[in-house]
Amino acid sequence: MDKNTIIDINEYIKRKRIDKIRNKNSYTKREKYVLEEEERRKTFNLFMKVLATMEKESYK
Repeated sequence: MDKNTIIDINEYIKRKRIDKIRNKNSYTKREKYVLEEEERRKTFNLFMKVLATMEKESYK
């Protein structure tokens, strides 16, 4: 930032508020994606365990 620049305090506050909202939204989207990915991984692992159990039981 230039040293000789005059900043309008209202514009600054408005810009910071908008930036904060954008950061919060992007964090929420990332968090949601991580939770969905974790849920998919857990479901896949459970499915693989069920298949392994079915295979064991079928050979008895």
